[in-house]
Amino acid sequence: MAKRVHSFALNKCQKGVCIAEDRISQLPDEVLVYILSFLTVKEAANTSVLSRRWLSLWRYIQRLDFDASKPLDKVALQPKLRKSQMKKYLRWVNYTLQMCKGQRLDQFRVCFDLNKFAQHEIDKWLKFAFSRNVQRLELDLLKGGEDIRYFDYCYTFPTRLLRLGDSVDSSSCIPHSNDLQIPPLVKQNFKFLKVLLLKSVNVTGEVLEFFLHNCPFLETMVVHGSGTLVNLEVVGPSLKLRHLEIQYCYYVKSLKICDTNLVTLRTSAGEALLLKNVPMLVEVYISSAAYNHILNDISSCLSCVISQLEVLKIHGSHSLFDLSQENLEHYNFPQLTKLKKLVFTTFGQKDLSLLGCMSIIRAAPQLKEFELHLMLTCSLQSNRECRKAIKCPLHHLKVVKLCGFYSGAVHLELVRYFLENAIALEKIIFDPRNPILSRVPLEPSEIEEEQTARNLAKLHLEGEVPPYIELVIL
Repeated sequence: MAKRVHSFALNKCQKGVCIAEDRISQLPDEVLVYILSFLTVKEAANTSVLSRRWLSLWRYIQRLDFDASKPLDKVALQPKLRKSQMKKYLRWVNYTLQMCKGQRLDQFRVCFDLNKFAQHEIDKWLKFAFSRNVQRLELDLLKGGEDIRYFDYCYTFPTRLLRLGDSVDSSSCIPHSNDLQIPPLVKQNFKFLKVLLLKSVNVTGEVLEFFLHNCPFLETMVVHGSGTLVNLEVVGPSLKLRHLEIQYCYYVKSLKICDTNLVTLRTSAGEALLLKNVPMLVEVYISSAAYNHILNDISSCLSCVISQLEVLKIHGSHSLFDLSQENLEHYNFPQLTKLKKLVFTTFGQKDLSLLGCMSIIRAAPQLKEFELHLMLTCSLQSNRECRKAIKCPLHHLKVVKLCGFYSGAVHLELVRYFLENAIALEKIIFDPRNPILSRVPLEPSEIEEEQTARNLAKLHLEGEVPPYIELVIL
């Protein structure tokens, strides 16, 4: 009998009467909305065509990531398209927010080339996001999607949104007739914020300190390219903040970080930096245009944390940030007793030796990784004889990475130094690509230069590196 039933079912399928059961649509709305939140906004919206069951589900998604990488790529190739693409982007975000019905947001991300002329629109978006108790807020408004714009043209974060100062009036939170219908904001609307990212957004220290002291779960704060940030205090053991970035904010006069459990710090405001009692700080990225400023920052501003750092990244201008053997060979660098990773990013010049940076490596007896990002606009081959630095055994160094165009003796003498001194060396990586990324595709001549750099590195280094050490040429 069982055999007959099986045969009958098979015949039904062969005749095309088998109907697949839609078990996904049988799931509760909450589960389906959770699944949709992992899709892009456009992908989630497209599910509305599946059936009536799916018609409105996407409107309740809790992650609104308005990424526009493809339009930004188009603008990079054809700048004349910028204005039309911006209008499309504004319409897309406005329409989507009008359709959304969810009462909370895990993420709200704007990523497009927007400036002060979109002030009113972005103000509305922020009101929308905060009224939904947003946890992760990102305004990535870089020019062309990758460059800091002139401060005068940046979007300005609205202080009235936070009801700061005497400038706030009760009408400031009342929406216009064509705006999203959003109730007035109170401090409760901000308390769920965990991540705040603002790029090419003018924001004051008063606003940032509001978030620090009114958002008990705020762990990450990133500010790039603000022309109105002058003073900022990150003070108090009650702060949850673990990661702080203050980059390209050139008018900062004071950056005070005291009595906190900050773990990572990235800043270009080294001269304005005051650190005190930050026992958890183990990773620092510091950049400067001046060589002397960098040394002073590390020797003085970072003096209270220098012995506890595990990762140190330094970015400087090569014309001033001179890593030459003559200038740094005998420099008495402070001891970095716990440092595991050291990264240099610097501009290069033909024939200029970088062996001077070995003095810093010698001050880090536990170092395991070293990276040098050498930024060159073109390949500058140096045919001079290789120099030697003071010998010093590097007992724990395992990985060396050299990035940027291959420059003959400049790279070769570094490789020889590590081969002679790094007892535990396991891998040498060479990457000829320019560390400065761009949305504009490489020209054929640039691609050819990269390949030439690879070929020269292979020609010179393969004969130097022994087989028990892995040589990787990307």
